[in-house]
Amino acid sequence: MKNSIKIFYFTITVVLSMAGCTSPTPAMQEYRLSEALPPFQAIKTACHTKTLKVEPAISSTLYKSSKMYYAQGPYAQYSYSQSRWIENPSSKITKKVTRFLRKMKLFGSVQNAESKTKNNLSLEITIEDFMQYFDENNQNSYVNVVITFSFINLKTHKIYATKTFQSKLKTQTNDALGGVKALDKGLYNVLDESSLWIKGICFDK
Repeated sequence: MKNSIKIFYFTITVVLSMAGCTSPTPAMQEYRLSEALPPFQAIKTACHTKTLKVEPAISSTLYKSSKMYYAQGPYAQYSYSQSRWIENPSSKITKKVTRFLRKMKLFGSVQNAESKTKNNLSLEITIEDFMQYFDENNQNSYVNVVITFSFINLKTHKIYATKTFQSKLKTQTNDALGGVKALDKGLYNVLDESSLWIKGICFDK
């Protein structure tokens, strides 16, 4: 009986000791896209009399998730186990585009999708690609940002103007943070390039 009690206490002690030595689970790293916007000199154009509503971005469910996905080689796709978005890319890109359009001051007003006001135009944002890509050996990575902007005439329900923009950049580091920084820069480049196109639309029509 005494031996049984000794064995019992010895087992409990070993289990507790092992539990105390267990390595803690690594903390989840959370990332977000920055608030940086390209510079733009506001000018008055024909769009100044028009009101614009920005619709929620159209995208794959991959970009509506807090998971950070990446591709490896031509076929494999994974998500970072210890990294995630604070705000999913689809939502953040919609907000950032809205802020940039307001900063440009080309339109009489720029409203978000929840607005109940009547508008002349709506903007559809389609996220074609917004991901980090690795080669098969995980030795190199780059990001690809592809976004299509389509202005819709809300009176005729016809496309007013549409164009696709792309920015492909090599990452500085082959990890989640490197991907976030490059995606952020890619989005910045897309907004910068699109601003010239939008200004041209406002002069032409």
